[in-house]
Amino acid sequence: MSQAPYFSPSIIFSETWQYMLAGVCIITAVICVISLLKRSTEHSEYRADLAWLRAIIYFCTTTLIALLCGVNDAVFTRSLVTPEQINDPLWLTSLALCSLLIIGAYGFIWAKGTYTDGRQWHPLSTTLFGLIWGLSQAQLFLSLWALSELFQLSLLWTTLITITLISIYNGNWQQFYWDIKVSPPHNYPEWNLRKVLFCHVPNLLLTLPFFAIYGNVQLYIIFQTGALLLSSHRMHFPHWTDKYSGPTTNH
Repeated sequence: MSQAPYFSPSIIFSETWQYMLAGVCIITAVICVISLLKRSTEHSEYRADLAWLRAIIYFCTTTLIALLCGVNDAVFTRSLVTPEQINDPLWLTSLALCSLLIIGAYGFIWAKGTYTDGRQWHPLSTTLFGLIWGLSQAQLFLSLWALSELFQLSLLWTTLITITLISIYNGNWQQFYWDIKVSPPHNYPEWNLRKVLFCHVPNLLLTLPFFAIYGNVQLYIIFQTGALLLSSHRMHFPHWTDKYSGPTTNH
């Protein structure tokens, strides 16, 4: 078991690269917001170019939050795994379970309840989007963990608080914004509950405790990014130049 707390939030950065990354994120986000405001109009149809702009803004925002919460510092300074973990059968078993869960849940179960609506598959741009989406979500979830650590409670309570925060945030975010403004139509309505129960909930209840116990920051990010990479490819997330249009709803 690794020693918590895992992150050290601070509004003052200690490294030059942190200021540089923050600056790039702020400039990129501002450019995307301006572009979004110029292009965006009231409409009821999905637009891929606007979806990409919103996704990039989200990525920049979560990266800034992660910087302030000390998540990025941990990602770049901590080792992927430790020699003790590699020789620990329980850690190896836990790693295998988390990996199989992500592949099974998002590669098969989630995929079965997803349609493409005839969208063309663009492997390269879809991979880029999956990375943006996955890194954004993983950074934000770990930032919520970092904020929970500020209460200086036990590892169990920190885990429970973070699970609660993620559940409240992610359900509402997906339902009322992301699945309307960013993701194209892809959900069979009758599969919504099954996706939650057999994909999202097991993911949260297995990978976050894995991180809580072992402190593998990068592996947690890999789990979440892998899940959303699979999701992006299965729904055939459109290229930013695609003229695909559909209703702005997934419900």
